[in-house]
Amino acid sequence: MPYDTTLVADRYLLDAVARGEADALRALYQRHGTSLYALAYGMLVDPGDAEEVVAETFAHLWCTAARFVATTNQSVSACLKEIARSRAKACFWRGNGPAD
Repeated sequence: MPYDTTLVADRYLLDAVARGEADALRALYQRHGTSLYALAYGMLVDPGDAEEVVAETFAHLWCTAARFVATTNQSVSACLKEIARSRAKACFWRGNGPAD
């Protein structure tokens, strides 16, 4: 069932993602994907890496949404930004970290 992203609260969409509803994940992506891309691009200054971070962020959310529903009091936007920042840092260190 497709969601009208203008009418459904983020928390409800997160609950739906936790139940395995792909349309809810798609709605969250439509709502937050651009801002997460901007965050990742600002950290990495590489369009491909920023796209990868956004994809990894939503893949992580898909796999762990039930845990977020059960344990967090943060807004969904804050959770997504936290995941994206973590993924962007990992991407940076994979590509530019100190040589061994």
